[in-house]
Amino acid sequence: MLQRRHLLSFAAATALPCLSSAQEVWPQKPIRIINPGAAGGTNDILSRYITEPLSRLLGQPVFVDNKPGAGGILGVQYMLQQPADGYTILTHHTALVTSPLLSPNARYDALKDVVPLSLKGTAPLVLMVHPSMPATLSEFVAYGRANPRKLEWGTSALGGVGHLGTEVFNDAAGIKDTVRIAYSGSAPALQALVGGQIKYLLSSITAATAGLVQEGKIRILGVASPARTSLAPGIPAIAEVVPGVEVESFYGFVARSGTPRAIAAQLSETIAKVIAQPEIAEKFRGIGIQPAKGGQEEFAALIQREHQRWSQVIREKAIKLDA
Repeated sequence: MLQRRHLLSFAAATALPCLSSAQEVWPQKPIRIINPGAAGGTNDILSRYITEPLSRLLGQPVFVDNKPGAGGILGVQYMLQQPADGYTILTHHTALVTSPLLSPNARYDALKDVVPLSLKGTAPLVLMVHPSMPATLSEFVAYGRANPRKLEWGTSALGGVGHLGTEVFNDAAGIKDTVRIAYSGSAPALQALVGGQIKYLLSSITAATAGLVQEGKIRILGVASPARTSLAPGIPAIAEVVPGVEVESFYGFVARSGTPRAIAAQLSETIAKVIAQPEIAEKFRGIGIQPAKGGQEEFAALIQREHQRWSQVIREKAIKLDA
């Protein structure tokens, strides 16, 4: 038995150089980025910003393949069916974590089935209100507390980070008995806010949002980042008035579990180099995304925190989706 163990140890040791040599010449063919959302969405745009510089550094073509459906679930499931060789990776956002917590049909575990590669960036949500509402965050919170059942709020997707984040905000602010109205996207939710069908909305900063603010059709009262951010100059952090309210969407890359560690590390380091380029970082900020600096460990820790946080909110609010 002892001799057999020695032989097994030797076989494992002698296999390592061969594995290392194979990994040293990776990649040898194009790399595909699966985007589980539609073309033209934030995740799609962010990924296309980095494909050309990423291709130059890796020495192989890098392209985006959009596979939308079921709130991003179909794209994740597709990626998980591909070989764990680093040639097919996934770009996703916070729904990577929340979808399997909400839907029985997701059939994947964000903590077990993927390998975090690199965080692309984060997008703090902002509290937007109809102009008929109080002009400051503290006044709005006081109004909400004093007027139960008189406030309607919207969400661009059931179970989305805006929906979950507003539940957190309402609880922390002590605003009770509100009416939630779900819309099929951010555009109709914004239109409902402009039209007064809803009175407040927690959503990302976009060019459309900025335009509506300039026209006086909506107001932004607070940003849900840990502190004030250059992405929303002059806007106070919600946490200054309602402590503990921090709601940000994350955008990042993952690979299938089982991807060799050396390949995952190479992808992580190369993606980080691209995002750190000043021209890429400026493009990210131009669409309301704060570029990230975190590596694999930082992204893995973020996914763990998001999983713990949103699973608690989903459980407490008994939020479930059919698909």
